[in-house]
Amino acid sequence: MARAVVVLGAAHAAALAVTAADAADLPVKAPPKLAPAANWTQFYVGAGLGFDFASGQSNLAPLGGGPSLFSLDGLQGADLGLSAFAGFDVQVATRFVVGGFVDYDWSRQRTTVNVGGAGFGQTLTAAMPSLDQGWTIGGRAGFLATPDILLYGLAGYSQMRINNWNLNYAVLGGGPSFTVQEPALTAYGYTVGAGAEYRLANNWSLRGEYRYVGLGHNTTVDPLGAVWTTDLSEHVIRIGAAYRFGQFGGAATTAVAPALNPAWTGVYVGAGIGGDAITPHVAASAPGILDFNAAGLGGADVGGTFTIGYDRQIAPKWVIGAFGLIDVATNGGASITATGAGAGGTITSDLASVKWAWTVGGRAGYLVSPETLVYVLGGYSGSTARSVSYDLFGAIQSTSPEREYHGATIGGGFERFFSDRISARAEYRMTHVETRDDLTDSFFTSLSAGGTIHTVRGSLVYHLPTP
Repeated sequence: MARAVVVLGAAHAAALAVTAADAADLPVKAPPKLAPAANWTQFYVGAGLGFDFASGQSNLAPLGGGPSLFSLDGLQGADLGLSAFAGFDVQVATRFVVGGFVDYDWSRQRTTVNVGGAGFGQTLTAAMPSLDQGWTIGGRAGFLATPDILLYGLAGYSQMRINNWNLNYAVLGGGPSFTVQEPALTAYGYTVGAGAEYRLANNWSLRGEYRYVGLGHNTTVDPLGAVWTTDLSEHVIRIGAAYRFGQFGGAATTAVAPALNPAWTGVYVGAGIGGDAITPHVAASAPGILDFNAAGLGGADVGGTFTIGYDRQIAPKWVIGAFGLIDVATNGGASITATGAGAGGTITSDLASVKWAWTVGGRAGYLVSPETLVYVLGGYSGSTARSVSYDLFGAIQSTSPEREYHGATIGGGFERFFSDRISARAEYRMTHVETRDDLTDSFFTSLSAGGTIHTVRGSLVYHLPTP
């Protein structure tokens, strides 16, 4: 009996050894791969592009006092602008970030307007204000909606140099006439704003930002003796990319979530919000009475986008695709009002804006990481501008026609997945529409219009599962 027990025990031990050896040969499922979440405590540098809008009141009066020669209220100038910035952030808690920054803004685009004619009895030629350059120093504080998305507010001190009015006004036949050029103005003021920043990768981030710059009350003297008084503000809208250097405090990374497994090949749908700036070229005439010409950045709006498309990853680092989109927009009824002494009235006009537009096209992109795509796009667009109502000196009142304009679109952007199905993108598009000379108006017998539309959008995109 004792010998049998020993034999059975030895056999059982041998069987367990064989089973253990077989189990060692079986594949072992690896633990989920974890992705690092970078601490926001970092220095950064970056650049951006977008729009600048100068608005407020301007008044021109003779030196020593007297009736106003000219006054204007509303949007005074708009331009496309570039920014360069640098700063630092400190993540002071799990959800909170504070920091400091300095940025520099630059632009050179101006709007020109010509109104007049012998039959009308007066002429007005003007180059409208635009941003020359400016800088801001300030701080920001934000809340981390997710480890990669920072929502923040900002405040700071700014200096802005504005290229100001160049104006020639004349009443024909011996009436009052004047030529003035408001000197370039350097104004100081405060800046407040808000934005969102999204980490594309550990050392790269993308941001969208709005800043309001209050420039206060300023007085300048024209070389010919007229006095300008202005109450101006700047509205600055930018999208930008930043490179973030290694941290100077705090843990660099912590494993917090499974690594993403994005599928770039497939159908997607998306929606976004942003703005449009319009550079119209308008020419109109009533023979023997009045001619009107305008060029430059003449309008802006807030808009949304709905898009559908298909992408295909054709190589480890390359993605191509096709898309269709619809833009809708409004400018909230923004208008401009100008009054000239001796003119017998006031000029009022709505500002140009997009009502809706469509684009079909394609894009090609490079994967800087498995989750992040940098791309260029091209396509063909149709854009419908809102009708514009105007009143010239109380003598001419009319509404421009609402028409669709067609042209080519080019642009580019960034896109990054933050889940296996959802991505965020920031995009700039420029559409150059053809000039239409078949327009009609209740006053002008000849009317043509064309121009360029600049579009900035931030969007969320859902990628459908591949069948």
